[in-house]
This record gives sequence, structure tokens and C-alpha cells, in this order.
Amino acid sequence: MPETFDITSVESPGGTTVLRVSGQLDSKSAPVLLSRSGMIRNGSQSLVVNLAAVSFIASSGVGALLALVEQFRESGGKVRFVALSSAVDSVIRLLNLDQFLTIDQTESDAVTALEG
Repeated sequence: MPETFDITSVESPGGTTVLRVSGQLDSKSAPVLLSRSGMIRNGSQSLVVNLAAVSFIASSGVGALLALVEQFRESGGKVRFVALSSAVDSVIRLLNLDQFLTIDQTESDAVTALEG
């Protein structure tokens, strides 16, 4: 049985949106993440993406993370990634993408950095 992909959203008191992503981030789910973040980008300037519950990330998922950074940068916003699961962390480090992605340990660290 395939693993369920899910995104839940919360907003900090300062207006930063936090997306909590769970499941596999692959060619089927990456467009969902991009679509959901696109709606946020139109209404907010800051996004935190929690990847603690992502069990697998494919190349299309990596592409989606890089696209998020570029899209928010172009619109004057910022994206921070938090709590990388071991599956995501190993791929990000293997590809040396930690130099392009802003990664924090916790949601509160990322929100404080964006709103502070």
C-alpha cells in the first residue's frame, strides 16, 4: 500500500506560514507541494517547510525544494527548511544542496529568523 502524502499548514502569530510535509516527496507529490506553496507565496512573504515526516525524496522532490527557494526569492519572500528527516538530510548533503537551502533545526528557530 502506498504511503499517504500530506501537507498541514499553520500560521505563526507574526504571519509566517509553516507547512508540515509527510510521506514521500516524489513526482506525484512535488507538484502538490509547489501548488500549495504558490498559494502561500501570493498571500505571505515567508514560508517554513517542515520535512521531519518525509520518508523518501526523489529527484523531483529535490527540484521542488529548489524551485520553492527561487519562486519566493523572485517574489521578495524567504523560505526556510526545518527538521530534515534522515532520508531528506542524506540526499541534501550528498548533493551539497545545503549551501542553497536555508536549514534550521526547529520551526521556532526558522520563524524567529524570518520574523526577527
